[in-house]
Amino acid sequence: MKRHGLSFWLVVGLAAYVGVVVAGVQTARQSAERRAMFQQLTASQDVEDANLREYRMLLLERATVAGYQNVEPIARDALGMRFPEDIVRVEVAPVAAVQGSAR
Repeated sequence: MKRHGLSFWLVVGLAAYVGVVVAGVQTARQSAERRAMFQQLTASQDVEDANLREYRMLLLERATVAGYQNVEPIARDALGMRFPEDIVRVEVAPVAAVQGSAR
């Protein structure tokens, strides 16, 4: 009888030891996966930062190109447009005057 009780506790102890080893291996594997994911996140953030820097530069370049001093020569040379020489001012009649003349 005593021999049977000792083997039971031996099996229980061995199972507990195996459980601790498996839990330790799983913990190490999870830690490695988290480190790898953190490195991927850092790399993605670096790419995002570079893209945002490029976007800001493109916005600045677009604002510079769209400035009047750049638009006028392009319109004149590339499109053959010219600034009008004769400017005629058109005045809008007040609303009351337009309604009175319609009656």
